[in-house]
Amino acid sequence: MSSADPSAVPAPDGRSGIAVVDGVLPRELLIEVLLLLPAKEVCRVRAVCPSWRSLTYDPIFVAAYAARHPGPLLAVCSGSTCVDLVDMSGDVVKRLRTTMEGYDYDIRVLCTRFEFVLIQGQHYGISVLDPVSGSVFTLSVGIAEGLTRPISWYPFWLALGQVASTGEYKLVRIADEDLMCDGYGNDPLCEVFTFTEGIRHWGKNDNPAAYRDRIGQWRKVGGPPANLDPSCTNGVIFKGAAYFFFDQWQFEEPYIDGYNIEPGCIPSFNLETEKWSMTLQGPISLILEESDGMLNYTDLVDRLMLGELKDFLVTAHCNRKTSTTDLWFLMDFENCVWIRQHIIQIDIIQGELQGVQPLFVLDEGVIILLVRTVSGDVLYSYNPGASNATNLLKMIRSTHLGVGIYTGSLLC
Repeated sequence: MSSADPSAVPAPDGRSGIAVVDGVLPRELLIEVLLLLPAKEVCRVRAVCPSWRSLTYDPIFVAAYAARHPGPLLAVCSGSTCVDLVDMSGDVVKRLRTTMEGYDYDIRVLCTRFEFVLIQGQHYGISVLDPVSGSVFTLSVGIAEGLTRPISWYPFWLALGQVASTGEYKLVRIADEDLMCDGYGNDPLCEVFTFTEGIRHWGKNDNPAAYRDRIGQWRKVGGPPANLDPSCTNGVIFKGAAYFFFDQWQFEEPYIDGYNIEPGCIPSFNLETEKWSMTLQGPISLILEESDGMLNYTDLVDRLMLGELKDFLVTAHCNRKTSTTDLWFLMDFENCVWIRQHIIQIDIIQGELQGVQPLFVLDEGVIILLVRTVSGDVLYSYNPGASNATNLLKMIRSTHLGVGIYTGSLLC
């Protein structure tokens, strides 16, 4: 077995591969067996004996296991108090319990790429789950919690991304004060939570609550210059900024709601400077041009969603006229050049399809999509070599449902 092979694991302590572990199995054979098991079962065998526990925590073994099981794992809502980590076959690898005060009805999994799972629960409190230890804690209360009323349909816009210059992770949360306070003329409220280094340690500590105050606090920052789209609440991180859509009902106005913003502009929040920008134009004009008069601005309302695929910002257009989903890729950021790269047929009953969000691309080029329908949300996989997308996993219905991408290792 060549050591160049990432799944070829030498004995972590330098002993020969034919050495016996506790008089039971040769080490090399034991490693090969463990590499075949699901992560949940590998964690269970740690209770067998100290040498097995040491072996499965060894960095060489963890790296080899990651090479055999490349992932990623998806975090999806499973009932009112559970989050499932599922693999690309749709199999549940681990179920995380989130039962705690304030989580007595539907939770929302945030669309993040992170080594932890973030969820939003009752009264919009946000909690962090550590899939390895099972630890859960709720972030400190921000301004938004004080504005909310116990009604689940008020939208919150959320995005989590990393600042390249510092390595810090920032969570952006935007609330519509008009909806929550029965007011008119209030600007959207925007808050930022910066995760400090404490986030790396809390789940591994015997007393995770002790790290709560060392993880971060909410801060109020400037809000977006106009109302955001309530049907597209998952912000997308691209090149150090969080991207959203403006409320699409305003498309036909010469300038959006008197704010001197051109229709089709895609607002972004720079995670480093914490400032908003309106310089990027979306592909709306191209979509209308390509339709040869079949579509108008009204046809685009609630039919567009954002995603990030292999370092490209992507707009997904759910086309009612053709019953297809078109993926438009931003090829030139400076000149706002968009090109339609995929036309996907999704086998959904006419009138059921509500929207499609691109999530990520597997190494072999398969695109994973979150498909929103009237009866429930479904994960689909799309192979560019085929015209149709195939059903991967049907999920329960949840308000403003999201899917998290877990980037950590369940063995660490």
